[in-house]
Amino acid sequence: MTDNTIVAFQDMLAEIMAKPHNAWVYLPSTKNWNLESKSAALESEEVPPELEDEPDAGVPQFAKDEGLMQVMPVATLQDIVSNAREQKRSASLMDLFAAFEFYYERDAFIEFQD
Repeated sequence: MTDNTIVAFQDMLAEIMAKPHNAWVYLPSTKNWNLESKSAALESEEVPPELEDEPDAGVPQFAKDEGLMQVMPVATLQDIVSNAREQKRSASLMDLFAAFEFYYERDAFIEFQD
């Protein structure tokens, strides 16, 4: 179960491994994201087949009220953070954010240079 809590995205990155796999990461719909952006990990609502094509189908009312959009499954962000930490043991929050942005834009894991 997720709670309706807003946290800075840097806190989301730092605590992502403790979030439920079936939740989604929500960030501001402006897409001008940074470590201070408000974020939430929320379980999306079940969507009936006839509404699947609606842009905000399944988006919890809390997210809509906060101006947040569904960005990616928590499980995907967990994979991004795990991959970054495997490459760079002491990955900073900026490194994790860069890895998130890279994945969001390219649908691929970042490769950190030594």
